[in-house]
Amino acid sequence: MNTRDLAYYVQLVELGNFTRVADQFGVTQPTITLAIKRLEDEFGVTLIHRDQSHAALTVTAAGQQLYRHARTIGQELALTHTEIAHLKEEKIRFGLPPIIGNYYFPKIAGRLVAAGLTEHLLTQSGGSDTLLAMLQNGSIDIALLGSSGPLDVPGLAVTPLTDAPFSIVVPPKNLLANQAQVAVAALADQPFVVLNEGFVHDRALRWFTRAADIRPNIVYRSGDVGLVKQMIAQGVGIGFLTKMAVAPADDLVTLPISQAGQPRFVISVAHRADLVLSPMMQALKKILTTAQ
Repeated sequence: MNTRDLAYYVQLVELGNFTRVADQFGVTQPTITLAIKRLEDEFGVTLIHRDQSHAALTVTAAGQQLYRHARTIGQELALTHTEIAHLKEEKIRFGLPPIIGNYYFPKIAGRLVAAGLTEHLLTQSGGSDTLLAMLQNGSIDIALLGSSGPLDVPGLAVTPLTDAPFSIVVPPKNLLANQAQVAVAALADQPFVVLNEGFVHDRALRWFTRAADIRPNIVYRSGDVGLVKQMIAQGVGIGFLTKMAVAPADDLVTLPISQAGQPRFVISVAHRADLVLSPMMQALKKILTTAQ
């Protein structure tokens, strides 16, 4: 079976027009027609009904089934080409959320330099949810990810590394700063400065506010963790961050949250389970998993 025939077929189902598919691939219309005929002969079924009078196409049940599998095959082939190309380039596409980078990277930077890995890293920054999607679609190879609890995603090999609680973050002069702990239910009228969607913190904050039955008054969002902490320090609003995101130099107070069964911020190293790790990727993973 010719994989190009499958590519033609997928586009024919999606575009519904032989001429448009031929134009897209730079071939003649009979080329597309012959490809569909070869597939129908291969499977012994009719895949497409063509209404010449109305220039319309109808995909049969068998055709729909083939379309689903052919799409998956095409995606896997594209991913394979990308992965092999990167293996030849000796590059590692590495996902690193900013909070984890600030907390975790100082622990491993020296070992990465000593192992000669830094020049091979193509680092992609972003929220953990965004990086997780990139890991799944093959845009990156390996990543440090944050999650609000154990990370259990089909198709991923995940090694948990460490965890920390989520906290309410305030400047030292805030009236909340002297409390031993806070209840989220008591913060309904407080303005919040928080991270964008695509960060695990957004999902965790929704968990806390649902449990407390409040709607948080979010006055500012950003994907820049440093900016969020600056806004908190300036009194624009209180923050919601994992405790490990706040360093002594930030001059901020982290307050424990009094909520039973609350999620924790978990750091894991993850890659696709079917990805064959190159020696460099294996070396990176070993450093990441032994940094504690």
